[in-house]
Amino acid sequence: MIFKRWFRSGALAAAAACLFAGSAPAQTYPSKPVRIIVPFAPGGVDVTARLIADRLTAGLGQPFIVENRPGAGGSVGAKMVTSSDPDGHTLMFSTPGPVVVSPLINRNAGYDTLKNFAPIAIVSQSPLLLAIHPSVPAKTVAELVAYAKANPGKVHFPSPGFGTQPHLVGEMFRSMTGTDIVHVPYRGSAPAITDLLAGQMQIYFDNFANVLQHVESGKLRALAVTGDARVKQLPDVPTMKESGFGGIAAVYWNGLLAPAGTPPAVVDLLNAAVNQALAAPEVHAALRKLGSDPKSGTPQEFAAFIADEVRTWGKVVRDANIKVE
Repeated sequence: MIFKRWFRSGALAAAAACLFAGSAPAQTYPSKPVRIIVPFAPGGVDVTARLIADRLTAGLGQPFIVENRPGAGGSVGAKMVTSSDPDGHTLMFSTPGPVVVSPLINRNAGYDTLKNFAPIAIVSQSPLLLAIHPSVPAKTVAELVAYAKANPGKVHFPSPGFGTQPHLVGEMFRSMTGTDIVHVPYRGSAPAITDLLAGQMQIYFDNFANVLQHVESGKLRALAVTGDARVKQLPDVPTMKESGFGGIAAVYWNGLLAPAGTPPAVVDLLNAAVNQALAAPEVHAALRKLGSDPKSGTPQEFAAFIADEVRTWGKVVRDANIKVE
């Protein structure tokens, strides 16, 4: 198997040595085009997925093809991946919702976060942004809470699907502020944002990158970010903690996963390839432009991070009694 010159360097060379020492199936990986399932509609996380897929294609000698498979808050695509042969030729590029939350709220999701995935690599992180339509007369989180309490049932918040992270953060907000706001699930971020811009939705917690351009253009108003620090693109927008609501905290992340049972050597090879892609200045710059912070680490670190996410969001789900009927 002939690899690109960049593949022979550094961590990838070490991963390749492990790969060739592994099982016979792993020695030929990838032996055919690799599908990367994105469990949402086009126009959101697939932008980052394609950025990484292009690098993997260039480095590993086979096409890495991104396929959008939306539905049921991402669980349709996730089930497709966990049901696939664990040979590394069907992967998933996902956000927290399909991986962590869907199995917590839906006993019939058909997969278990900790049993049915082999985490490969986290790719990026960013805070969520609380954005509102300008028709809402609030310029701070406290003013939004007061407005929502004065208008019970009239403030609607969308999400990319039931059980996605924006949904859960919205539920966290509702619980911690004692407001009566109404959740409206969509099939992806793009249609949710479309209705938010049209004023049919009033507030939205979403990936910072998805709504930044609309805040900068004045079509939406940003009230707070859910991370530990302010973001340089919007230095005047406070954190939730600075706004007096420190319990409302979340990090939006993207990552690459495989079905459980995928050979460890294949997982290690893909991890090294992703980390090397993230080290490329142009990839780093592209992610920054999207409002994300590039991340890197081992498969074991990613697995531990996901386990911590299960604990965090499991508590939110239980406290809010969120479940699919």
